[in-house]
Amino acid sequence: MQYKLRDSLVSQDKVSYAKDDDAHAPASGIDCSAGSNPFLMPDAAKKAILQTSIQQVNLYPHYSGLKQAVCRHFAPFADLTGGNLLLTAGSIEGISLTNIAFLRDGARVLGICPQFSDYMSNAKLLGYDYQAVPLRADDGYSFDKQAVLKALDESFSLVYIDNPNNPTGQILPLGDLREIALAAREKGVCVIIDEAYGDFMPDENSALTLLRELDNVIVLRTFSKGWGLAGLRAGYLAASPDIVAAIGKLSHPYVISEPARLICEAALRDELFLPGCRQSIAARKTALQKALGGRLHLARTADTVPICLLIHEDAGCDLQALLAREGVITVSGGDFLSLSTNSVRLRLPDPNQFDALMEILTRVDRG
Repeated sequence: MQYKLRDSLVSQDKVSYAKDDDAHAPASGIDCSAGSNPFLMPDAAKKAILQTSIQQVNLYPHYSGLKQAVCRHFAPFADLTGGNLLLTAGSIEGISLTNIAFLRDGARVLGICPQFSDYMSNAKLLGYDYQAVPLRADDGYSFDKQAVLKALDESFSLVYIDNPNNPTGQILPLGDLREIALAAREKGVCVIIDEAYGDFMPDENSALTLLRELDNVIVLRTFSKGWGLAGLRAGYLAASPDIVAAIGKLSHPYVISEPARLICEAALRDELFLPGCRQSIAARKTALQKALGGRLHLARTADTVPICLLIHEDAGCDLQALLAREGVITVSGGDFLSLSTNSVRLRLPDPNQFDALMEILTRVDRG
């Protein structure tokens, strides 16, 4: 019997490199696939984990201090209040809630490609007409503000841009995003800036600073990447109070557990952790870029962001499979719109494995 499922769900496959079963857990080797922080998490978060109590797990979560902690953390750059924030189960729930909130017959969303494939998949499965501005391979997949502005018109409900970009790891200039958001506001369009990797760029480049002047900007953040707390499934959505109130009707008050709220708040108190991570990542990523240039090259990327797009010059190469044979686990470029299997998204590994990774990539680079 055929039941009344949404046609877009029945007729399409979900595109995602994220898997939740043991068959896709990283095998032994050098794991460069996961998006979490290779430097783990702040010591304050580790301590808070050990202090988790039975009562915190037994009762429903009511602690509201995490929102205030986020506001304090960004206080030098953004005038956030609790009314600007909605707690979410990672930034990926923020994607789902926002897409549902803006869904209507014939709804369209404008993105770029490549970008986070789960956003595209979620939008299309809900029934959105998803259109993506292709970034040019011959320009290292650099972000093209003018191309986005040219494609933007009143027919779109949303624009989705991830910053830093996943999979390239490039940081997009805040001025470019502000210009796009201003143009979108004139057309009655809201702009989602997904900052899942935002903790790897300076706080002043966050689109959270745009909330002071623009009521059509929605920022997604997570504690999974920079803070190294992916297993907690904790994040938040930031926008104008009116948009937060509307999207919040789709959520519920217990979205993040009590222990997770306290652990994330503890992490935010460490002011030295993220700058130290960015410095260490930059040193290793600079070394990686200098070592390659034969058969392998990187798309445009930022030194402080731990992910990058690695491309093999042979268009017929399955780079993920090639690296897997060498014991390096990556995400295939085939999981991203406009990319092919001759590329992979590579995240810097545990620092103790970096030299081994460099040896392997240098060997592959030289053919």
